[in-house]
Amino acid sequence: MIAPVFFAICSSFALFYWTKGIFLLTIKQICHSVSFLWFCLVFGREVPVEAPTDIDKCLAILVLLRTGCNHDDVAGIMHCAKATVGKVENWFKQIPYSMAVEVCSETAIKEMISLDIFTSDQLDKKLLQKVERITPGIILRYYRTDHLVSLRQQETMDLAVRLRSSMSNISAKDWSICGLADTGSSPQISEAGLTLGKDRGELMVKLSVEMDQSFPLFMARLTAFLPESGSYDRWRESLTGFVRMCRNMVCEIQSKSQAATGLSLSKYLPTGGKGHLTATPRYIYEFALDNYASEKQPVLEILEHDPKHWILVPEGIPEYMLAMGSKDEMEKCEKVTSSLSVQYAKDGRIGRIVANAQQLKEQTAPLQTALSAVIKKAAGDS
Repeated sequence: MIAPVFFAICSSFALFYWTKGIFLLTIKQICHSVSFLWFCLVFGREVPVEAPTDIDKCLAILVLLRTGCNHDDVAGIMHCAKATVGKVENWFKQIPYSMAVEVCSETAIKEMISLDIFTSDQLDKKLLQKVERITPGIILRYYRTDHLVSLRQQETMDLAVRLRSSMSNISAKDWSICGLADTGSSPQISEAGLTLGKDRGELMVKLSVEMDQSFPLFMARLTAFLPESGSYDRWRESLTGFVRMCRNMVCEIQSKSQAATGLSLSKYLPTGGKGHLTATPRYIYEFALDNYASEKQPVLEILEHDPKHWILVPEGIPEYMLAMGSKDEMEKCEKVTSSLSVQYAKDGRIGRIVANAQQLKEQTAPLQTALSAVIKKAAGDS
């Protein structure tokens, strides 16, 4: 019974367009379209709502509805059929969540209002004020059942991204480790998001992401989702030990460089005309890390800064000032810096730092893999 009816409908359409001289659809295309509709009806598949051509107008309709206007009011203000208002609601409920967020973003709402879609004679002052108070969250919470779920997924993804980024940037050269806080010149920004402190004399190492109030719950979920993430506590212990080792070395180099040069570590020139160290300890530490167990010698140069002061810099990098003072002070500082750089480049403790950095990297890899899986899942679900 169905097949002859389908054939008759398709033939009628085809004959109509043929007689008009604009045969736009083939029999095959018409049959496919009608069959698809029949499939939707029989198997309960929802027929997709056609995407509107004027997104701003659709957003205006959604905004007006959330101000308390009914369908008749909105249709009157927007000069459209009442059925169109309902179609817009259905369309917004069916589109992917990411698209819905984009459609009703804060920027989109502001731009929609600025387009003068609403004219002064259509909206009274009170209604216009209500329109201006509508936020993306108000629209999404009403129309999208997946809104709160997506917010949790986004929060999870954000924390996972931040933690993975911190892990990727952990280094023996991090600002928090070799920054010289007592000079006022650093730390600047720790690339790994590390914050160092002391509790009862013991070095404490924290990641900025751990200070987020949602982090404990995030870790609980991560452990349940991926059991291998349970090694996070052991990884944190390894990180603290690694940072402590690096920091102790930096402090020792600071002390020795000041004692050997007779210059203090300071951001500004001390009173009395004496010179000072700025980045000499940092340079010695990083040179030793980069050239451990090698015969390489540091290459430094002394440049005139002004008629009264000279500066010590690595050759070819005049902006990297290691120290400032008189020419005699800088000549002595050059010798001390070169000597200590070579000495620490052969120090076994620097070798252990280099080895521990590699071990920490290997210990971090499974956790980064787990975090990547969480990010991928959260991104896919949203």
